[in-house]
Amino acid sequence: MLKRDITQLAVYHIEEETDTLFFPCLRTLYLEKTSDTIYITRNKKLYGIIGRKEVLRRSPDGKVKINKSFTILTGYNVIKAHEIFQRNIYINKIPVINEQGELLGDYSRWDDMLYIERNQARLMQEKAVRKVLGAYDAVYVVEPVESKNLNYLCLVEYLKNYQIEYTVLEKAQIGDKLPEKAICIFLDEDERRGIQCFYGIEQIRKFDFWGQPVFGYDTLIDTRWKVRLATYKSLLFQIMKEAEWERLSIKTPTDLYFHRLDDKATILLSALEAKGLKCINLHSFENEETLYGKNFLNEMNERLKVNPPDLKEPWSQGTNSENFFGELYQLEDYRQETAQKEIFDVDSNFGYKEDVVGKYFNARDGRRVTCFQPEEYIGTIYFLGPCIVLGVYVEDQYTIESYLQKSLLERGYKYRVENYGDMIRPDGAIDSRLEEIGKYSANDIVIYLSNKGEAVGIQNKSLEKIYEKYQIPSEWVTDGYVHCNHKANKLIADDVLDMLEPCLSDKMTENKVMQIDIHGIMKEYVQHKYLDQYFSNFSGERYDTVGAIVMVGNCFNNGHRYLIEQAKNQVDFLIVFVVEEELFLFPFEERFQLIKKGTDDLSNIMIVPSGDFILSRNNFQEFFSKRNDGAVAFNVEYDIKVFADYIAEPLHITHRFVAEEHKNKLIKAHIEAMRRILPPKGINYVEIPRMVSGEESVKSSTVCKSLKKGEYDKAFDLLPGTTQKYLGLQMG
Repeated sequence: MLKRDITQLAVYHIEEETDTLFFPCLRTLYLEKTSDTIYITRNKKLYGIIGRKEVLRRSPDGKVKINKSFTILTGYNVIKAHEIFQRNIYINKIPVINEQGELLGDYSRWDDMLYIERNQARLMQEKAVRKVLGAYDAVYVVEPVESKNLNYLCLVEYLKNYQIEYTVLEKAQIGDKLPEKAICIFLDEDERRGIQCFYGIEQIRKFDFWGQPVFGYDTLIDTRWKVRLATYKSLLFQIMKEAEWERLSIKTPTDLYFHRLDDKATILLSALEAKGLKCINLHSFENEETLYGKNFLNEMNERLKVNPPDLKEPWSQGTNSENFFGELYQLEDYRQETAQKEIFDVDSNFGYKEDVVGKYFNARDGRRVTCFQPEEYIGTIYFLGPCIVLGVYVEDQYTIESYLQKSLLERGYKYRVENYGDMIRPDGAIDSRLEEIGKYSANDIVIYLSNKGEAVGIQNKSLEKIYEKYQIPSEWVTDGYVHCNHKANKLIADDVLDMLEPCLSDKMTENKVMQIDIHGIMKEYVQHKYLDQYFSNFSGERYDTVGAIVMVGNCFNNGHRYLIEQAKNQVDFLIVFVVEEELFLFPFEERFQLIKKGTDDLSNIMIVPSGDFILSRNNFQEFFSKRNDGAVAFNVEYDIKVFADYIAEPLHITHRFVAEEHKNKLIKAHIEAMRRILPPKGINYVEIPRMVSGEESVKSSTVCKSLKKGEYDKAFDLLPGTTQKYLGLQMG
């Protein structure tokens, strides 16, 4: 988040009251103070705003409506601003006024500079830079409002060093470049969006599985234009991804967007194929670029507006039930929702019980039953993945696996189909499930459904393509391709069989058993993806003891500092892993900077992002969703084992420090897993009592509560000088 004063804003003054302005009146302002938000003032007071939505919806004669209903703050307050941005992802600017209604400045959601400053050194990867920029016929660097900005000058200098041909553009020149297959690099997101307003450009934004915007995916809706409007941040992110894939030895196809690559699936499935197994990667990525896809999505969203999903009873309700369940809705158990409740109750906690016995959902050894399995078979087809693979809305006989098993036998193929579907983690627990299978034979086949995207080098097919092939109606899903009914499952199974048939055998042959070291593959994967990025110059062997703290650091306070100091006193070197997820009051980049600045005076300490492997949503999503269900027991164990086996061991971490916790059940479950798992793996678990101020423990929740109430004196007493300075500046 960025705080700006009025001199940095795009402000247009009017003399008389009006509801609209002519767009030509704003054009000069867009070039001189480029931003996607123009503030309208009258008699020195804030009168209204004009954002991208208003500009893109202007009338044919050029009239732009002034928005007079918007969120506002009276006086700077960083806590309130963070709360507003956190509550509403569609608010990108918050104007700040004084008691008289005069505009003082604003808060902007985008602070690209923190990300750039933290990662800028990684731009020094010539091979990756050349690959990314080499995809375009021309490279343009757009001159920013602040032409002497150090980060902008640094970018230009890097391009010169790499002898990459580029042209510096003034913003008024961009219009001529829109038809070119070129990249225009803006200093930050605000300037990029401001130019979209200036030229009336609308772009498709893509979001990842968690709803976070994907850097660099900026596809123009107008197909006449080929240019990519990138930001320094999105370019840097893509270059870092290219360098990461180089470390992982993944050669990406030129037509694959970088956010659509499932690198874990690529690494694991490629290892299986190298041993001679056949693998297929289905993926749930939704392009909605075809006419079918767009119509499907629109119909589904319109239906969800009328009947939004119920988290407790997420199956289709009311009039939608008959369309979704079809002929099954004639059965009493479906009309009374007895079947749906049984299936979903098990689904939501499945994966942690050895056996489940029911009328509609059965499992043995933690795996859902596949119907029609033969006693004799020449190979096994393993299905891995979440939701649709497990069969989240259907009974046993209507899962994809059961349909496929029945069709295989009808065609004379003696294969057994096994359902290794899992609701544990978004990645379908692919590494855990493959390790669980353990031994494979030459006739075995692995089919994995990825929530993220494609596996490079593996046969891929998207669910959207299957849906389009059979023209599956949108009424057959609840809220997406992966949450579908039995009829869609049958058609998906048919399509999978068509893909499989060329590699199926109808004869019993000698089937050599092979064992694949999934644990070793994962260890190497984490090394290349994460450790090589942040620890390439670190050697834990130099120290007798190395400690680790995993910290959110939401508003870095004296309690955080105390925990770090106490841990540092017990080891020779300390690593602080800062949780990288964006689900807290303070964004990650701000938390990271505050922790780093608040510990700059300490020696032998390292502050690093936690990445995907330490207390992430993929490992332990319940920590962020606050759901305390059956998945917690498995996921806390998985998170700690990943830390111990793939992070602590290569870094020679000897101690894991945590703050004492008494109330939070999810954190207590995490702590209990550490107590149980870490010591046998040679890692000391150390719990440090919290710092006490008065009669209260110093905790983030206490500090943030005081700040929200405006009790600044009380809050500031619990904060180090670096955090006080940050908050003081922000609050004015």
